[in-house]
Amino acid sequence: MKLWRSRWCRAAVLPTLVGATAVAGPLARADITELPLIIDVSTPAAGQCDGALHGTTAVYFPPGVPAHADVEWRILGGGQPIRTGITPVNNDVMTVGFDIRQDELPADGRLRVDARARVPGGEVGGYGKPWNLRVSRECSPLHVVSAGDSVTWGQGLDLDRTFADLTAETLGTQTGRTARLHDYSVSGAALDAPGLHTAADDTNCPVDAGTADESGTDELPDVFCQLDRAGAEARAGGYPVDLVLLDGCINDLDPLYGIPVGVTPGTKDLTAAVTRECGGVGADAVNPAAHVPYFSGAKLGYGGRGMQAAIEKAHALPGKPKVLVSNYFHGRDTPGTPEGLRARWSEFIRVSAETFRQAADRANTAAGEVYAVAADGLVGQDGGGHGPWMNPLGDEEISLRLLACPHIEAPPQCRTTVGGHADVDGAREYAKTFLLNPAVREWFGGGGPLDNGFTVSHTAGPTGTMVDFDGEPAGGAIRQYDWYFGDGAHAVTTGPVVSHEYRDPGPNLPRLVVTDMTGRRSMYELEEPIVIG
Repeated sequence: MKLWRSRWCRAAVLPTLVGATAVAGPLARADITELPLIIDVSTPAAGQCDGALHGTTAVYFPPGVPAHADVEWRILGGGQPIRTGITPVNNDVMTVGFDIRQDELPADGRLRVDARARVPGGEVGGYGKPWNLRVSRECSPLHVVSAGDSVTWGQGLDLDRTFADLTAETLGTQTGRTARLHDYSVSGAALDAPGLHTAADDTNCPVDAGTADESGTDELPDVFCQLDRAGAEARAGGYPVDLVLLDGCINDLDPLYGIPVGVTPGTKDLTAAVTRECGGVGADAVNPAAHVPYFSGAKLGYGGRGMQAAIEKAHALPGKPKVLVSNYFHGRDTPGTPEGLRARWSEFIRVSAETFRQAADRANTAAGEVYAVAADGLVGQDGGGHGPWMNPLGDEEISLRLLACPHIEAPPQCRTTVGGHADVDGAREYAKTFLLNPAVREWFGGGGPLDNGFTVSHTAGPTGTMVDFDGEPAGGAIRQYDWYFGDGAHAVTTGPVVSHEYRDPGPNLPRLVVTDMTGRRSMYELEEPIVIG
C-alpha cells in the first residue's frame, strides 16, 4: 500500500517559493538543542507516475536560533540519503526545493525527511523530528480529497498519524488500490467565510491563503475555497475524485471560549449556534464577535452557508465523488474539567453530529441518490475505542503547539505541527472506524449490513430515561458487542442485550459494532437519534 500526499497552503507560516525564504519575525540567541523540525513536504500531482519527483520541504526553527546558523536537511530512502543540502537560517521557516529521479526512489515509495542545526564554530546538533511520507508511482490511484480545519489537517500529529492520511491509506488497502490523498485542509479554517469571497463565486477566494491582507488581518481560507481549489486542480490534472473527507464549522463557534464556556457573543445558546453556523439556518449578516480578541478563526465564518451546501459542492467535483462528513470530536472526560464545560462540549459534539447527519440526508434526498454520509470515530468517555484527538481544553499536545507560535496575539490560530501524538495504534483504529460505516463499505466494495442490527425501547424521553437495547437482529455467532450510545458512553457485552440511562438533554445517535467469531467487525446505527429532554 502506498500513499501520496499533497498539501495546499499548509499554514500561514509556510512560504510558497522554492528556495530559502524568510517568513517570520526577528531572531534571537537560543540553545542548539532547539532542533529544527520538518513541518511540511509537498509533492505536486504532476509527474507522479512517471518522470522525476518534484517537491518542496519546509523546515521550522523555533524563534531564537543562533545568528548565522545553518540547517542541514536530508531526504532518505531505504535508510540511505538521496538528497542533502545546507540552507542558511534567516528566519523561522525555510522552504527548500528538491528533485528526485524516478530510478532513485525506493520500491516501497517510503521517504524520510529530517534536518539538524549547524552553528558557527562547527557545533552540530542531532537530527530533529522527521517527516515520513509515501510516494505513489501508479497512474490509476484512488483519489481522496480532504477539506476542513485543523482536525482534518491533523494539527499536532505526524504525517502518518493524521486521520485523513490513515483513512485514505486504509481505504486503499481495503479496495486493493493505491490511494492518493489531496489535502486542502487548513488549521483555523471556517466552514464558510463570506467576508473572504462572495458566496455566489467561490473562485474569488484568497490567492495566497493564510497571508495577511493590507489591514493586517490573517485570512484563513474556508472549506468552500478549499473545495474550489480541489476542483480546479483535479480538472487541471485530469483525474476524478473518488471520495471527499469533509469537516468544518468548529472555528465558526470559537473552540476555546465559545463552545466550552459560551462567553463568545452568539454562542451562549450552543444548540442555536450550531444550527446557525454548521447548518446554515438563520445566519445573521453581522458577527457580534467580530471584534473579540480570542485564539480562534471564528470571526471569519459567521453568517455563511451550512454543511449541506458544502456536501453538494464536494459532490460536484470531477468524478462526482462520494462524501464522508467527518465529526472527529468526542465527549471524553478530561480529568479536572468542570462539569459545566464538559456538558457544553458534549452538547456541541452531539448537536453537530446530528446537524451533519441531517445535512447529508437532505443532500441525498435532493440528488435522488445516496452519496453522502456522516460518521465519527466512536470514541467513548470511559476509554472505549481510541481517541487520538482531544478537545482544546484537554489536549496534551497544546504546549507543543504553542512552542511553534508562542505569540497568541499575532496569528489567531497556532498553525504549525511540532509534536506527534503517541497513540499511533489508536489513531489508526480511529481512522478505520470511519470506514465501518455501512454506506462507505457499500460504495467501495466492502459489503455491509443492509438491515438494522439492533432495536431500542425508547426513541425519546426526559433526562434520566433508561433505554433498553437488543442486538439480536445482528445475527448469531457474535463474539463481542460494542455499544456506543451517542452521548460519549460506551459498553462492551458478550450478549445482545444492554440498558443505558441518558442523563443529558439533546440528540444521541447510538451505534453498535459487532465482532464475529472470525474477527470481522460490522457497524449498525439507528436511523434517527434518541432525543432526550
